[in-house]
Amino acid sequence: MFWADKLLENRSGRQIVNDSWTPSGIVHMGSLKGPVIHDILFKILKEKKTDVKFIYGFDDADPIDGLPPDLKKTHSKYLGVPISIAPAPNGKGSFGDYFGNKMKKLLDILGIDAEFYKTSILYKEGKFDDAIRHVLNHSQEIRDVYSSIYKKEIAKDWFPLQVICPSCGKLSTTRVTSWDGEEVSFSCEKDLVEWAQGCGENGTLSPLNGASKMPYKVEWAAKWWTFGVTVEGAGKDHASAGGTYDVATQIIEKVFKKEPPLKFGYEFFLIGGKKMSSSKGVGLTGEELLEVLTPQVARFLMIKTRPEQAVEFDPRSPDIIPRLYDDYQIAANSKDDFNRAFMLSQTGGTEKVPELRFWSLAQWIQFPDMDDKIRNEGIQNWAPYAKKWIENYAPDDIKFSIQENIPEQAKGLTQKQKEFLSKKLLPEIDNAKDPDEYQRNIYEWAKEFGLSSAEAFEAIYKSLIGKGYGPKAAWLIFKHKDTAKKRFHEIAA
Repeated sequence: MFWADKLLENRSGRQIVNDSWTPSGIVHMGSLKGPVIHDILFKILKEKKTDVKFIYGFDDADPIDGLPPDLKKTHSKYLGVPISIAPAPNGKGSFGDYFGNKMKKLLDILGIDAEFYKTSILYKEGKFDDAIRHVLNHSQEIRDVYSSIYKKEIAKDWFPLQVICPSCGKLSTTRVTSWDGEEVSFSCEKDLVEWAQGCGENGTLSPLNGASKMPYKVEWAAKWWTFGVTVEGAGKDHASAGGTYDVATQIIEKVFKKEPPLKFGYEFFLIGGKKMSSSKGVGLTGEELLEVLTPQVARFLMIKTRPEQAVEFDPRSPDIIPRLYDDYQIAANSKDDFNRAFMLSQTGGTEKVPELRFWSLAQWIQFPDMDDKIRNEGIQNWAPYAKKWIENYAPDDIKFSIQENIPEQAKGLTQKQKEFLSKKLLPEIDNAKDPDEYQRNIYEWAKEFGLSSAEAFEAIYKSLIGKGYGPKAAWLIFKHKDTAKKRFHEIAA
């Protein structure tokens, strides 16, 4: 049984599937794994005729707590300010909308079938007001949860809430000092955090209708309680023992007195055994991933292995992307769990998977005038992805181009190889009508000249592209007939 089917095997009754992401920076390719996994769980529950809803949130009530180098000059003054309030890098809309819109575009491409929400809007509309009152009224129980998990005493004057300072607009720098059932007292402190400075304001205000925010661990449990969430997983960093998920679980059980959602964790994508980090230049962004993988193949990558299994994915590895396409084609025609992964990877109907391998397509697109051939093979939808792979990630030995002059490598050909080019291949070029037949004949002609097939093809490739290997030789010659005739003649001269 496919892992996702097994995970949901005993679920019954109404189900609410939730996932969310903080739109505070570039979309790492790993950020797409959660939405895809939750989307297939939603689809499986729908298949089972379950009363189910999938909601996906943009946690834009969070404060800016760090910036990439290119934004430090313009946005350092907004550190500590909620990302729903800080301006976008391009000056259009909010910081959260700027990055959230990038994610939303990718989720649409991936066919994520969710109802989207912004956490900041939920706060402003009062959707979390009951939860805020509840956590403030049960602050000691939340302190006890923190103490139990982190094995340290939590101060009696700590409250599980921060307000947006009405003077400076910062959230990270505020500390709630009391709650009287209607209003909280707060201070905006200069040194509460290292990366943002408060203004020193003190006062009282109502924490409702968007004036405050719960800490993430508490907010997570509050979401489960408010929405009735029954299914939600998390990445390894949150789902590990003693992590954010465990804290939220204890809060939902001990403070809100509700059952936690079905929990599952999912692993990172790795390069060389290390976690990807787009900010450090390791790995791909979501946009870059979807330039080389179709939406279906990207979904397949996310779900074909069990979520708790780390996946090594170096786009510059010679065969990692072509092999993924191969696996996708194999899965389309299999009868086991591999096919189940294929079916759950589909968006908007089941696609007819091309028979031609991605490797071959990557060679074809390097030939001129191959559009008709690619279209006839029904693989035109994959062509832009193969082209992008060749341009940005393929190893040099996969790339080829016809050299304008006689390549240096051709000067080392033997006399017999040169004669093979000029006395056999050259005269036959104009007579040949079919490249496949010409390709087969190269083997026979090589024998006539006392050459091995390897020596024959080496002569062709070195004379035209300056390498000892290459794509299908006959196609190379047919697509560049005039150059091939001129080159074979020059080499023999």
